[in-house]
Amino acid sequence: MNAATAHNSPGAGMPGVITATDATHMSLNSSLISANLAAYTILVLAAFQWLLIFVSHCVLQRRYVRRRPFVDRPTDDYPGVTIIRPVKGVDHGMQRTLESSFRQEYPGPVEILFAVEDPDDLAIEVVSNIIARYPKAQARVLIGKDNVGINPKVNNMLKAFDQAQNDLLWICDSNVYTDPGTLRRSADLLLDNKRLGVIHHVVFSESPTSFAGMLDNAFLVTNHCRMYLAINAFGIASCLMGKSNLYYKSALDNVGGIASFGQYLAEDNMIGQALWHSGWAHTMTGDLARQPADIGSFSEYCSRRIRWVRTRKYNVTFATFYEPLTESILLGSLTSWALGYIFGLSIVATFTTFMSCWFALDMIFFYRINHGSPPSWLWFVLSWLCREALALPLWVVAITGDTVVWRGQRFQFYLNGTVKVL
Repeated sequence: MNAATAHNSPGAGMPGVITATDATHMSLNSSLISANLAAYTILVLAAFQWLLIFVSHCVLQRRYVRRRPFVDRPTDDYPGVTIIRPVKGVDHGMQRTLESSFRQEYPGPVEILFAVEDPDDLAIEVVSNIIARYPKAQARVLIGKDNVGINPKVNNMLKAFDQAQNDLLWICDSNVYTDPGTLRRSADLLLDNKRLGVIHHVVFSESPTSFAGMLDNAFLVTNHCRMYLAINAFGIASCLMGKSNLYYKSALDNVGGIASFGQYLAEDNMIGQALWHSGWAHTMTGDLARQPADIGSFSEYCSRRIRWVRTRKYNVTFATFYEPLTESILLGSLTSWALGYIFGLSIVATFTTFMSCWFALDMIFFYRINHGSPPSWLWFVLSWLCREALALPLWVVAITGDTVVWRGQRFQFYLNGTVKVL
């Protein structure tokens, strides 16, 4: 039926009768409304992401460029601290990272416990040699394995939690290096604010030994670090990684104790949420948890990124599904379309401008938090570009699966975040 026929049909003009022309107009209007809504929604999300970038740079300036000085207080005010270092195998640069615990400029008493599962682990010799160089330090190696769940890190650390002589604990992974003032600045924050129950340090990757390590380095020192600072600046929920955390053993015991988190693969995230919901606030110092970027192969890099996303999918579901909109290429493409649709701007020119600004701010962010240039700007920029291009494909692969491989074991996730060994 053509338009003229429809207009002259018996139902044309009658109240309550929708003609073919009316239906076409309604469909077009609905499409326009949907497109407009999509375009404006994208621009709002893009504006929010640029706000997060702005906030991260503000936090960077306030906390990391102008790092907080020590507080002048009596030595007796500083509580005893037990540093727990879970160790498995010999990591790249391990002597430097572990030795940083002995070089902390902390006025109070410090106990250092190294937790090792296997009595034949080669790391024991490395640790013993370090302890021998610091005879005045209160340091011990604890060997043995408990079995309270599927998480090997929790199983390894449990003996150290049980034997710790102090209530304030600092859990620090074996491949993490911290500056000498890290512990004192962390304790100062806890002493200044009794509501604080968790101090954590942002992970910072350095000294890559391969191109795969450069990819990991590019991710951790830009996108991850930037988002970590911005999200924690708002302080509306727990957001932490377990590479370097301080919290009270008594507070953890009140939410079930370390053993109760052995059923989760992301025990750090679950501990943070449990302490947050029990009333303990979180904050960070201006210190970095520096770890070597010692990923050996491209497949290992991909596997690690996929494992991170799949783990978060079952612990912080909304944030994980929102994650692609924090990546430059996808958000830049959507923003360019939206600005072209609404204002008629060139999509190519807009996308080029968007990516150039994003790139420049990431380079500035890295330079300032690193207090200097990378060993090679050319390789750093190349790895940044490759990392950005890989972000969405790896996310798609990760989000469609429910198993991960960690330390040679395959795990399957349940909807509540717990896992089983396959």
